[in-house]
Amino acid sequence: MQRDQRHSDHYEWFSDFLQARGVAVYVRAGVAAIGLLMAVSSVILVLGAGGPTSQPQVAMMWVAAAGGVASAALWVRRWPTRGQSAAFAAVTTCSITLACLAYPDALAALLGCITFMTIGAYLAFFHSTRSVLGVVALAIVVASLHAVELAVAGRPALAAVDLFIVVQANLAMPLAIHSLLRALRGDLVHALTDANHDPLTGLLNRRAFRTQTLGLFERGGDGHHLVVALIDLDKFKALNDTHGHHVGDQALVAVADALRATATSSAVISRSGGEEFLIADVAPADEALARYQGLCDAVAALHIPVTASVGTATAALDVVSDHDPDGVVDHLIAAADMAMYRAKRNGGNQCHHHGSWPTLGSPP
Repeated sequence: MQRDQRHSDHYEWFSDFLQARGVAVYVRAGVAAIGLLMAVSSVILVLGAGGPTSQPQVAMMWVAAAGGVASAALWVRRWPTRGQSAAFAAVTTCSITLACLAYPDALAALLGCITFMTIGAYLAFFHSTRSVLGVVALAIVVASLHAVELAVAGRPALAAVDLFIVVQANLAMPLAIHSLLRALRGDLVHALTDANHDPLTGLLNRRAFRTQTLGLFERGGDGHHLVVALIDLDKFKALNDTHGHHVGDQALVAVADALRATATSSAVISRSGGEEFLIADVAPADEALARYQGLCDAVAALHIPVTASVGTATAALDVVSDHDPDGVVDHLIAAADMAMYRAKRNGGNQCHHHGSWPTLGSPP
């Protein structure tokens, strides 16, 4: 268990928690602002008095500034995937390293190594202990180089004290955040579970469905499709009117169990409202539709007086990779909804496929 906690990251559950609490947009703005401020700081240092003068040093500072801009741009558009978050951390770490190594004033560069604390804190919130320790180690190495330079220049006491301050800062905040998250993780995950799940069926709610479906964009390889299925129960209102809401609730629970049993372990399943359900999954092209043909049969086999109308829509992940994932998911849900109504108009208890890109039209 301890090994898993050291090497696993917090990205999925902590991102979900921020989304559920409605503060993700503020976190995005804050992280983007940090990246932009780092870029501005690098520009000020390279253009200001006492800045780097040699071509390699100047080039390193401009690369650091470009890294800050790229990091900020990643967070401006949308909440990043886990892979994009790791890339952000790597680029930001490289930018800080380049800026600290390029600045010619050893004392200023040594104190500048405190900036590593920022990315260390980010990694403590979202990623693994190993990544935090890697940044701390890098900060100590870079700071030590400048401390040695400062000591050789005749200021050993100042070098030792400032190195201690830098090491202390880079250790204290990330480790404090990491310890706090470990202590609160159980309570936070429990609160997140309550916020993300339908209390009747135990399935995800619609908001959590969207969040987890966005994570599917990282799972597929070449030739894989993102498949969205929308399931609406036929004759459910009549069941409620005839037998009461208690029986209707039992039917919804039975259908939810059938969907879990029919779908793959990687599928994202939700009750999106009333008698409507959503499923998303990633599958090879030749399996994408076949997986959902059996949903109608699974519901019909429950021996309850309802059937299911199913609509599906797919998108090849390599085709939509350059599009906004939120827009792609919205587009697929809307297309699956139209397909479901086609199945219902044709008598229900059947599956209708709306189509795939490009027949659906281009996503946003």
